[in-house]
Amino acid sequence: MNSYIYRQSCWPRGDFRIKEIVQFLKLVEEAFGCEFLYDDRGRPVDLTESEIRKIFERAVDKVFPSLGATEDFFTISPFKRDDDTVRVEIHTGTYPDKPFVDEFDIDIGEARKVPDLSYFERSIEIVRPFEAFLAEDENEDQLDTYDRFQEIGFDRPTIIRGFHYLDASMVETLGGFDYVLEAPAWSVERFCDGVLIQLMAVLFDSYNSAHLRVQENVMDFFALW
Repeated sequence: MNSYIYRQSCWPRGDFRIKEIVQFLKLVEEAFGCEFLYDDRGRPVDLTESEIRKIFERAVDKVFPSLGATEDFFTISPFKRDDDTVRVEIHTGTYPDKPFVDEFDIDIGEARKVPDLSYFERSIEIVRPFEAFLAEDENEDQLDTYDRFQEIGFDRPTIIRGFHYLDASMVETLGGFDYVLEAPAWSVERFCDGVLIQLMAVLFDSYNSAHLRVQENVMDFFALW
């Protein structure tokens, strides 16, 4: 069964990105149709800047504050978790001189729960990541993305996912705007601060050989093999 995670990666600024987090979490509520998001103690989260700031300030490691803070939020109380639960993990506040980045992850699970992709586009406009993508777990395993990342790091994309955004700096690593916009995918267009690539008109499915062929062609085009 296909399982999906949506990830946005941001270059560290040394602050918590509180305004962006509040807007992002409100968008998550809208996208997944939940009245509240819950913390890991099962309490509804007050999505105000003051409360979100308190949450992340409490989460900072007192010994290594430069590593930032990580917090989880849930569409259903974690004590009542079921197959419909969506988990949001935000790591933020990383210092710029560290080998880490800030990340906004949504662990969605099976395909039926993936919201309209327009919500992901809106999240990109809020968060302004250098890279964002909707990853399918089986596809990540098939292409050994973890090992690829260990070699490449954040210098360029490891693979191209079904829904994949790259900001201007990442576009340059693949040959620049003019070249990237010619990629043989269903849709490649300028978006936000960079380019949005969508391999197929439908949700990417690693069990569909036609989808895999398009992905292979695009990765050949960018010499990512």
